Amino acid sequence: MLKNFENWLLQNNYKPTTVTDYMGRIERLCRNKQFTLAHLVENIASILPQYETAGEKSSYGKRSHTSVRQALRRFKMFLASEISA
Repeated sequence: MLKNFENWLLQNNYKPTTVTDYMGRIERLCRNKQFTLAHLVENIASILPQYETAGEKSSYGKRSHTSVRQALRRFKMFLASEISA
């Protein structure tokens, strides 16, 4: 799944450094919160808002110029594109 996410980001003209960063942030989030990538996929609609500006985990979401939040947003977009494909 992460490899598909990587390919999707590259196809959508994200820089390789950004792609690597976003993938790492998704992996670390799953590891730190002790849930699987499958859990994130199934629950992205309820997980992402927690990291948004008004969410209970917004301080984690805004780390590194909001790249955690951005990685989650792009991952949600990727999942939506997979469903519509």
